[in-house]
Amino acid sequence: MKTLSLCKAGGLLLFTFLLCSCASVSVVDTWRNPAVSTPHLKKVMVVSITKKESSRRVYEDMIAAELAARGVQAIPGYTELPTGMANWEALDGAVKRASVQAVLTVQTIRVEQQTTVQPGYVTTYPGHWYPEAFPAWDLYGYYGSMANYGPAFITTYDVATMQLNLFDATNGKLIWAATVESNEPEKVVTVGKELARIVVESLSRQGLI
Repeated sequence: MKTLSLCKAGGLLLFTFLLCSCASVSVVDTWRNPAVSTPHLKKVMVVSITKKESSRRVYEDMIAAELAARGVQAIPGYTELPTGMANWEALDGAVKRASVQAVLTVQTIRVEQQTTVQPGYVTTYPGHWYPEAFPAWDLYGYYGSMANYGPAFITTYDVATMQLNLFDATNGKLIWAATVESNEPEKVVTVGKELARIVVESLSRQGLI
């Protein structure tokens, strides 16, 4: 009985640990355009397409910094564009002024709410004391019974789907694309760091940087 209790308690703790320690950003899919031959990129503009100026700057700065660490001259879009939802003429002008080879866009395309349920468990002992039924019940008996009880846990959280596209600045063709998910979209800095790492590692594997 005690061994079973410890196993159940251990399983619950493991579930909680895994839930809390999961990476906030995960890759859903990536794609490289086989019809486009692109030399190693040396100068890229990063543009976060959003109305949230604070999020925009975090994503652009962090991805640009990670690219710079790999030897790429990366320009955060906000240094050239007044808004993350700029029209085509504004973007075209910014790209030409910066003389970049490519434009990397980042955009959250949807946010959905998801729910995870961890079932509870219980033994034959009740979760409270009946003096008439258990007249000799002591601390050991009470604690032992409660260790064999676990309530169900219901966790609700948001999952954001983000799209990243790398376009050739000279002809506008799509070079590379990726879809990622974040289970902590409200943690902009955390997401930005992981997003930057994922993007740069993928571009490096594809031989683009």
